[in-house]
Amino acid sequence: MKKNIWIVIGVVVIGLAIVLVITQIRKEPKEIKIGAILPLTGPSALLGEMAQNGLLLAEKDINQKDGINGRPLKLIFEDGQADPKTSISAFRKLIDIENVKVVFVTHSSVGLALAPIADKEKVVLLVHASHPKITGISPYIFRHSNVAEQESEVIAQFVSEKLNAKRTAIAVMDDDYGMVFKETLEKVISTQYKDTSLVKSIVYESTEIDFKTVAQKLLDGKPDVVLIAGLGSGVGILIKRLKEYRYKGDIVITLGAIMTGAFESAADAGKEVYYVTLDIDEKSERYEELDKKYKDLYKSSLSAGPLVFYNSLMLISEAIKSMGNKPENISQFIANLSSFDGIGEKMDILRKYDIVPKLKVVKR
Repeated sequence: MKKNIWIVIGVVVIGLAIVLVITQIRKEPKEIKIGAILPLTGPSALLGEMAQNGLLLAEKDINQKDGINGRPLKLIFEDGQADPKTSISAFRKLIDIENVKVVFVTHSSVGLALAPIADKEKVVLLVHASHPKITGISPYIFRHSNVAEQESEVIAQFVSEKLNAKRTAIAVMDDDYGMVFKETLEKVISTQYKDTSLVKSIVYESTEIDFKTVAQKLLDGKPDVVLIAGLGSGVGILIKRLKEYRYKGDIVITLGAIMTGAFESAADAGKEVYYVTLDIDEKSERYEELDKKYKDLYKSSLSAGPLVFYNSLMLISEAIKSMGNKPENISQFIANLSSFDGIGEKMDILRKYDIVPKLKVVKR
């Protein structure tokens, strides 16, 4: 009788152990899922491709080193088309169905639309966009990008001190970033660089495809420098129009323009154009190693676009490795850092949860 009791007890203990193991497995899935809502189609598809390439390379490097604390990382991509409504639907799918705790996005309009939802749902949102109001509203919202004020100040200083511009014209696209850029640039030029006068300030619609009228209005001001803040092929077409109208002065375009295909659409007209880019340390050993991996995988050289997304995922990976996969712990880890040693860039983390890379202006 006693023997039978011990057998029963043993069976119960084993059963409880099995249930405990199964429950634990269910509580902590084997893989760690991270979402990315990118413009994989549409006018900003080039940026989406660069972002996806950088994230996939980081995922590969992480998983080749035994993942995150022994758990493989799985990226789940959604095509947000740089459209807020489409991106909101994609975000709901990622958090409701895939149960992701971290989401990467691009574009100011998308970041502004998703930020209040991410805050309410307590999901870490890492935005690669420049509008100043994206961050500072929630401990779950981070930015890894230049900001509009920073870029406008870098450009204003460059055209005044390096190009010695006396007459400057600007053209901006009518999106969130363009309007903030325009407002800040006008203020900076009028208060800090008074030797440079702003002779034309034009806002063009995102649906513009011809740009003849825009170019003519810019040239009516007889500028010696034209500044363009926009996205996609439109910037390249505007550069072509200016050259067609025999404009001989300097042209400066923003970082967002080159990352969304401005030079591809400008073709030969893009030669000798100045552009903003990230101030990356391309001579470091770590950068050269990553560049080789990138070339082997994508048959092209590494650039600032994919690099920023690579470094962003490495930062998130380090946070999860140190603090676990809960959004509040990821947020706390990043917020407590003063900087993160990314490849090619020192990622200074500011108090508004901004990770702002250094910028420079170079000639193509």
